[in-house]
Amino acid sequence: MRRIEESILIDAPREIAWGVFIDLTCWADWNSVLTGVRAATDTTLAGGDGFSCRLQPFGFPIPFAVHVEIVEAPARLLWVAGRWGVRGRHWFLFADQEGGTRCDSVEDLTGPTVALCGPLFPTWRFRGLTRRFLQDLKSGAERRAAGG
Repeated sequence: MRRIEESILIDAPREIAWGVFIDLTCWADWNSVLTGVRAATDTTLAGGDGFSCRLQPFGFPIPFAVHVEIVEAPARLLWVAGRWGVRGRHWFLFADQEGGTRCDSVEDLTGPTVALCGPLFPTWRFRGLTRRFLQDLKSGAERRAAGG
Protein backbone atom coordinates (compact mmCIF):
# COMPACT_ATOMS: atom_id res chain seq x y z
CA MET A 1 0.00 0.00 0.00
CA ARG A 2 1.08 3.56 -0.73
CA ARG A 3 -0.48 6.47 1.14
CA ILE A 4 -0.54 10.00 -0.21
CA GLU A 5 -1.48 12.75 2.22
CA GLU A 6 -1.70 16.39 1.23
CA SER A 7 -3.42 19.46 2.68
CA ILE A 8 -4.23 22.97 1.58
CA LEU A 9 -5.70 26.06 3.20
CA ILE A 10 -8.44 27.70 1.17
CA ASP A 11 -9.34 31.34 1.79
CA ALA A 12 -13.07 30.69 1.52
CA PRO A 13 -15.78 29.44 3.87
CA ARG A 14 -16.12 25.67 4.09
CA GLU A 15 -19.59 25.71 2.51
CA ILE A 16 -18.18 27.44 -0.58
CA ALA A 17 -15.15 25.15 -0.85
CA TRP A 18 -17.40 22.11 -0.39
CA GLY A 19 -19.90 23.44 -2.93
CA VAL A 20 -17.22 23.92 -5.59
CA PHE A 21 -15.84 20.45 -4.86
CA ILE A 22 -19.12 18.51 -5.17
CA ASP A 23 -20.54 20.43 -8.17
CA LEU A 24 -19.31 18.55 -11.25
CA THR A 25 -20.81 21.19 -13.55
CA CYS A 26 -18.06 23.67 -12.59
CA TRP A 27 -15.09 21.27 -12.52
CA ALA A 28 -14.02 22.23 -16.05
CA ASP A 29 -13.65 25.83 -14.79
CA TRP A 30 -11.08 25.00 -12.11
CA ASN A 31 -9.91 21.37 -12.36
CA SER A 32 -6.90 20.66 -14.60
CA VAL A 33 -6.18 17.17 -13.22
CA LEU A 34 -9.35 15.15 -13.84
CA THR A 35 -10.54 16.00 -17.34
CA GLY A 36 -13.50 14.91 -19.44
CA VAL A 37 -15.66 14.55 -16.33
CA ARG A 38 -19.05 12.95 -17.03
CA ALA A 39 -21.56 12.36 -14.26
CA ALA A 40 -23.12 8.90 -14.09
CA THR A 41 -26.46 10.18 -12.83
CA ASP A 42 -26.41 13.48 -10.91
CA THR A 43 -24.08 16.44 -11.42
CA THR A 44 -23.52 16.78 -7.68
CA LEU A 45 -21.35 14.20 -5.93
CA ALA A 46 -23.52 12.07 -3.67
CA GLY A 47 -23.05 8.71 -1.98
CA GLY A 48 -23.67 5.85 -4.38
CA ASP A 49 -23.14 8.03 -7.46
CA GLY A 50 -20.12 8.28 -9.63
CA PHE A 51 -18.50 9.84 -12.63
CA SER A 52 -16.07 9.01 -15.37
CA CYS A 53 -13.00 11.06 -16.22
CA ARG A 54 -9.46 10.98 -17.50
CA LEU A 55 -6.22 11.31 -15.56
CA GLN A 56 -2.84 11.86 -17.16
CA PRO A 57 -0.13 10.63 -14.78
CA PHE A 58 2.26 9.37 -17.46
CA GLY A 59 1.90 11.68 -20.46
CA PHE A 60 -1.20 10.01 -21.94
CA PRO A 61 -4.81 10.17 -20.70
CA ILE A 62 -6.14 7.17 -18.78
CA PRO A 63 -9.94 6.89 -18.60
CA PHE A 64 -11.48 5.53 -15.42
CA ALA A 65 -14.66 5.51 -13.38
CA VAL A 66 -15.01 6.90 -9.88
CA HIS A 67 -17.56 5.60 -7.37
CA VAL A 68 -18.55 7.88 -4.49
CA GLU A 69 -18.98 5.72 -1.37
CA ILE A 70 -19.44 8.18 1.50
CA VAL A 71 -20.61 11.80 1.60
CA GLU A 72 -21.00 13.68 4.88
CA ALA A 73 -21.61 17.28 3.84
CA PRO A 74 -19.79 19.58 4.28
CA ALA A 75 -17.11 17.58 6.07
CA ARG A 76 -15.89 14.55 4.14
CA LEU A 77 -16.21 12.46 1.03
CA LEU A 78 -14.73 9.12 0.02
CA TRP A 79 -14.41 7.97 -3.56
CA VAL A 80 -12.92 4.80 -4.97
CA ALA A 81 -11.45 4.22 -8.40
CA GLY A 82 -9.34 1.56 -10.01
CA ARG A 83 -7.53 0.85 -13.22
CA TRP A 84 -4.80 -1.53 -14.39
CA GLY A 85 -4.31 -3.23 -11.05
CA VAL A 86 -4.25 -0.05 -8.97
CA ARG A 87 -7.13 0.70 -6.60
CA GLY A 88 -7.38 4.11 -4.95
CA ARG A 89 -9.48 4.96 -1.91
CA HIS A 90 -9.46 8.74 -1.69
CA TRP A 91 -10.76 10.76 1.26
CA PHE A 92 -11.33 14.50 1.07
CA LEU A 93 -11.78 16.11 4.50
CA PHE A 94 -12.99 19.71 4.93
CA ALA A 95 -12.67 21.65 8.20
CA ASP A 96 -12.93 25.28 9.29
CA GLN A 97 -9.50 26.79 9.95
CA GLU A 98 -8.11 30.31 10.30
CA GLY A 99 -11.18 32.00 8.81
CA GLY A 100 -11.15 29.67 5.83
CA THR A 101 -11.13 25.97 5.05
CA ARG A 102 -8.53 23.27 5.42
CA CYS A 103 -8.89 20.49 2.88
CA ASP A 104 -7.01 17.27 3.62
CA SER A 105 -6.59 14.61 0.96
CA VAL A 106 -5.76 11.06 2.06
CA GLU A 107 -5.42 8.45 -0.66
CA ASP A 108 -4.48 4.80 -0.23
CA LEU A 109 -3.24 3.07 -3.38
CA THR A 110 -3.35 -0.73 -3.33
CA GLY A 111 -3.50 -3.65 -5.72
CA PRO A 112 -1.23 -6.02 -7.59
CA THR A 113 0.45 -3.30 -9.66
CA VAL A 114 1.37 -1.36 -6.53
CA ALA A 115 2.68 -4.54 -4.87
CA LEU A 116 4.64 -5.75 -7.91
CA CYS A 117 6.31 -2.38 -8.48
CA GLY A 118 7.32 -2.14 -4.83
CA PRO A 119 9.57 0.88 -4.24
CA LEU A 120 9.50 1.66 -7.98
CA PHE A 121 5.78 2.53 -7.92
CA PRO A 122 5.63 6.23 -8.94
CA THR A 123 4.00 7.58 -5.78
CA TRP A 124 5.68 10.93 -6.47
CA ARG A 125 3.68 11.27 -9.69
CA PHE A 126 0.35 10.69 -7.95
CA ARG A 127 1.37 13.05 -5.13
CA GLY A 128 2.04 15.78 -7.71
CA LEU A 129 -1.39 15.29 -9.27
CA THR A 130 -3.02 15.46 -5.83
CA ARG A 131 -1.18 18.71 -5.02
CA ARG A 132 -2.27 20.22 -8.34
CA PHE A 133 -5.90 19.11 -7.80
CA LEU A 134 -5.95 20.74 -4.35
CA GLN A 135 -4.34 23.93 -5.69
CA ASP A 136 -6.95 24.03 -8.46
CA LEU A 137 -9.73 23.53 -5.88
CA LYS A 138 -8.29 26.38 -3.81
CA SER A 139 -8.28 28.70 -6.83
CA GLY A 140 -11.82 27.76 -7.82
CA ALA A 141 -13.24 28.16 -4.31
CA GLU A 142 -11.46 31.46 -3.71
CA ARG A 143 -12.75 32.83 -7.03
CA ARG A 144 -16.29 31.82 -6.09
CA ALA A 145 -15.92 33.37 -2.62
CA ALA A 146 -14.77 36.63 -4.24
CA GLY A 147 -17.87 36.63 -6.42
CA GLY A 148 -16.17 35.39 -9.59
